[in-house]
Amino acid sequence: MGTLYLKYRPKKFEDVVWQDHVKKILINAIKSKNISHSYLFSGPRGTGKTSVARILAKSINCLNPVDGYEPCNVCNSCVEIDSGNSLDVIEMDAASNRGIDEIRNIRDRVAYMPFNQKYKVYIIDEVHMLTRESFNALLKTLEEPPEKTIFILATTEIQKVPETVLSRCQVLEFRRIPSDVIKERLAKICEKEKIKYEPAALEHISKVASGGMRDALGMLEEISRFAEDEITLNDTLLVLGESPVEIVESYTSSILDGNVESLINIIESIKNRGIDVMNFLKNVVEYSSEKIEDLRVIQIGRFAIDLIQYLKYEERQFDVFKIMSVFEALKYKKRETDLPVIEKEKSTESVINKFVESYRNEDLSVYVSLKMSILKDLGDRILVISYVPIHKEILEEKAEEINNKFKEIAKRDVRFVFAYSKVPIDSMEDSLREPVIKVLSLFGGKILPEGG
Repeated sequence: MGTLYLKYRPKKFEDVVWQDHVKKILINAIKSKNISHSYLFSGPRGTGKTSVARILAKSINCLNPVDGYEPCNVCNSCVEIDSGNSLDVIEMDAASNRGIDEIRNIRDRVAYMPFNQKYKVYIIDEVHMLTRESFNALLKTLEEPPEKTIFILATTEIQKVPETVLSRCQVLEFRRIPSDVIKERLAKICEKEKIKYEPAALEHISKVASGGMRDALGMLEEISRFAEDEITLNDTLLVLGESPVEIVESYTSSILDGNVESLINIIESIKNRGIDVMNFLKNVVEYSSEKIEDLRVIQIGRFAIDLIQYLKYEERQFDVFKIMSVFEALKYKKRETDLPVIEKEKSTESVINKFVESYRNEDLSVYVSLKMSILKDLGDRILVISYVPIHKEILEEKAEEINNKFKEIAKRDVRFVFAYSKVPIDSMEDSLREPVIKVLSLFGGKILPEGG
């Protein structure tokens, strides 16, 4: 972890930003001496869960608490806990210590009274990573908590924690920190560290941090080491691999204008500048959210969201990003000579559209494969011509399901035939195109260019 984060990590409740609801509950419990035997801190990473856990451990063990609840941070107890040398405050990362042996070890040790503190405190981070057997072993301890022992569990994925464990803990939810709060905190730290900065740079860092103060401080330190005299927005974009707003705007407008040539140049620029594709698409989503009044831009944001989900499972992310972006631009192109998304008789247009769209939220891989293929309604069968091999493979794997779904939606029984072509069908001469379509509709197969 970066030294800035360690240096400015909260040492007392007053230092914790934004989580006022959590602080109030814990402070009232400390003042009334009504401490729960087990807590579960839930929330996104970098929002203060483990920091507050340590502060709570110091507060209940402090020899000279300030105002009855704040740790003094100077007594032997506070110093021991801060340095990680206390025998009675044990921190464990469940991501790397998830087995039952580690939990059994804790269960055996809790029977003993604190060594030199008032309370023995166990802080288990990323508790959702424990195995089922480990949770069962931990549950026994939570059901019969020893005196003077407190468990503080922390997780970023509360849905993975068994209900039996949740029911035995006081659950406190940590919230994402707003970007303006993060920006204000970064500005104060820059002033203390005598770091010069452009306000736009801090604003960008605070947005990219996605509500996590720890990530924001880590990025600030990384960029400050790169920058020469001051942290600029350009430095920030370069270090983080983020996308300048003008590139996002040009990318969006090129798709909406159906300007494929311009779009390809922009995509090559993204590649040459080393901009991460996933980060770029997140920037597109953010940009579209700021243009909420423009429905067309919002549609590009939706396209970016779908593409992010699809690219998670792709090895060649940039190539797929390029193909799908160009395909999206073709949809907005006005000329009749453009490659249509779907070819069919007008009478079946709405049915096939409904069929394809039914996969949007159900199976994204099938949805994208259908959207990037040509569908020809030939009466007793639907010919699907794909221009990307993996799309044909995906559709063939789901052939039975696709046939059944179309039958259910269209109320007619047809057979889907899947084919792959490196040659755009519409570029063929009329005398050749119809025989090719007929052969493909009967047998499927591949059409390769001469020498391909």
